[in-house]
Amino acid sequence: MFGSNTSQRDIKQHGNHRAAISISHDNTSVGSLKTQSPHEYTVSSLIRYGSRELKAHEIDNARLDAEVILSHLLCCRRLDLYVHPDKPVENSVVAIYQDAIQKRGQKVPLQYITHQTEFMSLDFYVDERVLIPRPETELLVETVIEKSKIMSAADEIILVDIGTGSGAIAITLAKKMEKARVFAVDISAGALDVARMNARRHEVLHKITFLCGDTFGPLKEYGLESKVHFIVTNPPYVSSDEFRYLPKEVRDYEPYIALVSGCDGLLIFRRIIAQVKQWLLPSGFLLFEVGERQAQPVIQLLEDRGCFKRPSSIKDYQNIDRIIVAQMEDECGQNCH
Repeated sequence: MFGSNTSQRDIKQHGNHRAAISISHDNTSVGSLKTQSPHEYTVSSLIRYGSRELKAHEIDNARLDAEVILSHLLCCRRLDLYVHPDKPVENSVVAIYQDAIQKRGQKVPLQYITHQTEFMSLDFYVDERVLIPRPETELLVETVIEKSKIMSAADEIILVDIGTGSGAIAITLAKKMEKARVFAVDISAGALDVARMNARRHEVLHKITFLCGDTFGPLKEYGLESKVHFIVTNPPYVSSDEFRYLPKEVRDYEPYIALVSGCDGLLIFRRIIAQVKQWLLPSGFLLFEVGERQAQPVIQLLEDRGCFKRPSSIKDYQNIDRIIVAQMEDECGQNCH
């Protein structure tokens, strides 16, 4: 499975959104709340408890996370927690809240607890089978949409998303591009289950073909050779050495196969670039998201391939070269191999 990946400085946790929480729990007492009698738990007392517990475990934004978890359990907005701070909370909800706070204290990502994150103003289900989409990846989608405008005469715009993960890229493109026909590939069947669920939620299942396999392998039976307008990918780009130094939230909980790409982090880039000529139509686009300090090595790989006009990079909000854009030559010459 490929997906949204990060090196140490790239990691951020996002997506404080409403969703149902399905968490197993036991009969352990609720920390400092254990002396309270039934029905004495209130919204404000639970927030205080959750904030205190998360601070003790050195969780950034402890109060925010405590509020997000409680608002999800109560199916309300965070603002509503302050409108009714003295509202009693049933013991069954308290027990689930306790379990969720414990999990967050163990550095389980908030999005895996709420099973919800946001990507380009769309809500997505996520769990441990997929990487959590990051805001940098929105630049990748925005760039594809912008480049697609020069293809307005096309009856259909064919896009391939390599390593679709949660489906955030493929689904957003399908929703925002009227003529999009998307082929979303992932090596993980579990990730594809999540992506299909999200496609169904956003009513674009009919525009996306989900394929299980490695890079371009599953495309061979669809007759797409030299017909693809866009190949888009946010592949694994963490090196095996870097993996050891990732934050605990990422290293211990997000899928390894969606993070690590060989000894130097460039393995999947090489494999995709080596095969891309077979699939892109003349003047078609290949777009990558890359890790910090990877832009120049990836551009060099593209230039060595000899099939592309001069590749370019786009900086993210931290001024890091994050997106690589390469357009196929109108006709590949002798240097293309």
